[in-house]
Amino acid sequence: DAGSPAHHDRAGAQAHHDLAGTQAHHDHAGASSDDDVDGAAEDPAAVSTTPDPARSTLRALVDAESGSIEEIALVIARDAHPTISVSCYLDRLEAIAAPLETALSLARPPAQAAILGDALYGDAGLRGNGDDYYDPRNSYLDDVMDRGLGIPVTLAVVVLAVARRAGLDAEGVGFPGHFLVRLGGPEGVLVDPFDRLRVLDGRAVAQLAEQHLGGVRSMSPRHLEGATKRSITLRLLSNLRAIHRLRGDHAGALVVCDRLVELDAGIGAVRDRGLAALALGGRAQAKSDLERYLATVPEAPDRHTVERALAVATQPSTWN
Repeated sequence: DAGSPAHHDRAGAQAHHDLAGTQAHHDHAGASSDDDVDGAAEDPAAVSTTPDPARSTLRALVDAESGSIEEIALVIARDAHPTISVSCYLDRLEAIAAPLETALSLARPPAQAAILGDALYGDAGLRGNGDDYYDPRNSYLDDVMDRGLGIPVTLAVVVLAVARRAGLDAEGVGFPGHFLVRLGGPEGVLVDPFDRLRVLDGRAVAQLAEQHLGGVRSMSPRHLEGATKRSITLRLLSNLRAIHRLRGDHAGALVVCDRLVELDAGIGAVRDRGLAALALGGRAQAKSDLERYLATVPEAPDRHTVERALAVATQPSTWN
């Protein structure tokens, strides 16, 4: 899952829940044959990866013990919506959590799931967006909170934020293909953030394993381990990378890949940033990133594809 950045690379979209959950073992996977390597002439203004305060903020939040995953998700959202107020969304989460604290403190984990589910999916109106799963708005936390629609990992971020504010022991679980939440500590219950926090018994977990792992025999204890803040961050970004590539949004993909490179998420993020830059006419950035990729992974299976892209990036400019 996203908790292993060294193995977490290829941005192919999933057929079902959680776009990046099963990409864990594709670090050296090649760029898709559909990647555009027919870049236009260099346009110096077409692409910029100049550092800005938001970028240093993201890295600091990921690295700092005190940084929260909801703050991180909102900083990522600010890449797409620069005018949002992070503090306003954090205040909204606080307002949802405050009335729940007493009831949650008196309840056992299954009842806690019901209380949280009623508050978040009833009163607050959250739900999984099964109708338009690959809408990028499902992966930006401000949109998720404003529209009430999300995918498992972003809905889980809301659940975790509210649970923590209400004093509840909760953690994300980076199950491949479908992000989950555990309530009540190691011996608590697994719940599905895409389905109103439905408690998952052994049969339900086995069904997820069948859907996303090819069967229960492929499941191991690590698939149900708690997700770190870093792994959730990489999963959020990898979802967005997959979505933007699926939609041909090279500018969106460039920003997300820049974030992944910033977080040292693997050499494939450097390759993908170079390909996105090339599609936008940013030949200098593309040349730097693609050369770095080939130097780092000289036997990469997608070497020929990347070499073709690099040849385009190094063509003489046709600007007059």
